[in-house]
Amino acid sequence: MLGLACLLALFAATAFAQDAAAPARPGMRQLQTTTGLPPSPRDLVDARTTLKARFREPLSHADTAVGAMQAADMLYAAAINEGDASLKWLMLDESRKLAINAGRAEAVSRAITLASATYEFDALALELKSLGQIPLAALDPARATRLAQSAETLATRAETDGRPELAEDALLLAYRTWQRSGNIEAARRTASRMK
Repeated sequence: MLGLACLLALFAATAFAQDAAAPARPGMRQLQTTTGLPPSPRDLVDARTTLKARFREPLSHADTAVGAMQAADMLYAAAINEGDASLKWLMLDESRKLAINAGRAEAVSRAITLASATYEFDALALELKSLGQIPLAALDPARATRLAQSAETLATRAETDGRPELAEDALLLAYRTWQRSGNIEAARRTASRMK
């Protein structure tokens, strides 16, 4: 009996020594996702100067749809790794505005999505407002289709978030845009979803 107790004690000591010698298992750590509210206009003064200096060339060609989209893409890509919170906000906001001018709904949505991962603001309301600023009359059927799809996705997110008024507004935008694209079946489907 004493031999069994010694054997169990030896086994326990060996197991404890192996656990202590084993390398620590990697753990998951949660990254801080938001830095707070977007910067104030006063905080953006220096950031605006930096933005204009750093992106002078692409912003100088932003008066055409192609130039605006290239500048929006460049600002978005640079904002991903930007450490200065004020400059990052300004880059994403400018990317969003340029995407509106270019009529590119998916670029508007991605800029707002990245901004909402960093700052606290009403992303759904800003996205609806931004998508609504895209001029429908200037859209070809392909871009109109992408806008309608983005508006429907936004409506679904608003419904999930418990914001039925915003969802209705997004569905109305999707309905009008489906009509603009010439997709009557999708417009009917959206109209039935609105009821």
